[in-house]
Amino acid sequence: RQTDRQTDRQTDRQTDRQGKRPRNSSLELLRIVAMLVIIMCHFGVHGIFHVLDPAAHVLTAATFSWQMVFTQFVCWGGGMGNAVFVLITGYFMIGHAVHWRKLVLLLLAQLFYAWLIAGVVYGGHFLPYTMKDLVKESFPIFFGGNWFVSCYIVFSLFIPFINIFLTRLTKQQYQGFLLLLFAMFSVLPTFKIVTFFSAAPIVFFFLVYACGGYLKLYGKERLITGEGCHRRYLKVFFALLAFLLFSIAVSDAAGLLLHKDGLLTGAARFTQVLQIPMAISLFLYFLTRPYFYHAQVNRLAGTVLGIYLIHDNDLMRKLLWDYIFPNLDFIQSPWYALFYLGKVLAVFAVCSLVELLRKRCVERPLSAALERRWADVAGVAQRARGRLLRWAERV
Repeated sequence: RQTDRQTDRQTDRQTDRQGKRPRNSSLELLRIVAMLVIIMCHFGVHGIFHVLDPAAHVLTAATFSWQMVFTQFVCWGGGMGNAVFVLITGYFMIGHAVHWRKLVLLLLAQLFYAWLIAGVVYGGHFLPYTMKDLVKESFPIFFGGNWFVSCYIVFSLFIPFINIFLTRLTKQQYQGFLLLLFAMFSVLPTFKIVTFFSAAPIVFFFLVYACGGYLKLYGKERLITGEGCHRRYLKVFFALLAFLLFSIAVSDAAGLLLHKDGLLTGAARFTQVLQIPMAISLFLYFLTRPYFYHAQVNRLAGTVLGIYLIHDNDLMRKLLWDYIFPNLDFIQSPWYALFYLGKVLAVFAVCSLVELLRKRCVERPLSAALERRWADVAGVAQRARGRLLRWAERV
């Protein structure tokens, strides 16, 4: 610990000498908040509402309870949390080159956890499996596992081309593009209008990344300047949150009065249209807050993608929400709310500790080895690109 503190102080001094400030802990705090919101969502989505069929009798007018209302009120934010991470990427990556080495390290982290968890779960016979299951769980990026991180890696391959497209738009063209894409992805599907956009995660990434890029390119004119403007964005966020919770309560009340279970199961329908505006307002709040730096906050924030990889692994998800203190076993408990929040914090803390260990024992030497060989790898990639271009010219 003492060595880590000395390293942090040395980093601060080096950063000051270079004329740059350390990474803003306000945005790092936002990443922590976003991950907590995502885990709260997964508690409900993967541990309660995954059994929403008539035979389960979990969310019906006849069995409705305050525990269900509480779950609906706190598990709406998965999409917003995901949007926060993509917004941060768009804000800082628009007009910049992709950090390919970091992307490779993220892919290796995904494979590390996929192999480790599959080895423990299947090797310990906690769940049955076939050879097909083993292959699928070992390479999640090819089979839709760890969907957010997998989609993040795939989307990053297109960032150089997306940046060219976005930076060549005029401000008015950019605004029109965002409004059209937002209407197709969020607004119209909320009202059951088919646009062929809403079910595509890569479109979600494109839209939110473009929003982050717009804030970077044009936000300084009005959005990110002015004393105390962060309070305005916090008020906007809570106003949107109040509307969302009100819509859930109204839908629940109508479902109970009319005995329509569909109104209960679809109570959070406005999340589709509100998740991105809520993420933007929350991002702007943390972005415009006064700068501060705290080494422990930054270190903890550095574990959030590892937390995502662990707790939302397909196998770990089943164990976490259905086998280890199963969520549904506590759905009628008077202590349900306390159990809910306690389990979310426990998942965050344990996964964070595991990720810190992986970073220290696995990623650190792996990163050093990769850095030593990166020039060779980049040279091979450059030569392959040159051959491909020469072949394309001949064709």
